[in-house]
Amino acid sequence: MSYAASSAHRAATIATIARTRAASPAPIPNAEGRAALMKIADLLDAAADAFRSSTPAVIDGITMNEIPADAWFALADAEDIAVNTPAAGFPVTLGQYVTRRQDIDLPPSLLPGGLVLIAKEGDLFARLLALHGHLTVTTTEESTAAALEAAFALHWKHARLAESEAVMTDRPANRPAVPAAVEIPTPGTPMALSRAHDAYGPTVTYGLTSRHLPCHVSDQGATHTAVRMVSHLGATIAACDDDSHRNAAAVAARELYDSLG
Repeated sequence: MSYAASSAHRAATIATIARTRAASPAPIPNAEGRAALMKIADLLDAAADAFRSSTPAVIDGITMNEIPADAWFALADAEDIAVNTPAAGFPVTLGQYVTRRQDIDLPPSLLPGGLVLIAKEGDLFARLLALHGHLTVTTTEESTAAALEAAFALHWKHARLAESEAVMTDRPANRPAVPAAVEIPTPGTPMALSRAHDAYGPTVTYGLTSRHLPCHVSDQGATHTAVRMVSHLGATIAACDDDSHRNAAAVAARELYDSLG
């Protein structure tokens, strides 16, 4: 099978994989992932058409293995969607599977912190490497399609593993501790604020006595005023009555912090 025909078949096969996954029962993938998969499938179809309609150059009787420009751009767009939509669970190097790259890149390691997750990722990578080796020597459409389906299923499992690792990392017990804020007198100068950080660490809190700041949120014509600031590594938050006021007050608090140096 010629390079163009083989690449067209691979692109069409991966498009089918994308559409099949998009049709999977909810909630996985989510709506964003489904939409991304359909866009990727359309782009892969465009790449397949470009390969089928291409006329490779022949030099000294040797047919060149060329990637048509339309196929190249379609694959690049598909990879961009995969990069920006992790919920699709598609490898960001999907173009390498189409263009028959000899050494297809593995997905970046999650660097999981537990022995179980390390073993799971290691197993996925080992199986992917074996499939990559098979794809370099397979010659039939049937075996190529089977290898691609198996490889993309493993990429999907790796994406799901990434989600589980993110959940583990975000659990309260795994989050870095935030130091308690130390109460200090309101600093009047940048030097005073700097000395307070040197003495008490990155997190200090102080009242805003001489410079009350409106938090830019009005409630029935009343403007709420920020009266306290918490500073953590230079990030400032002014506390109001509720979260919406507190978040809006952060803008004004940041301005005050900047004005103090």
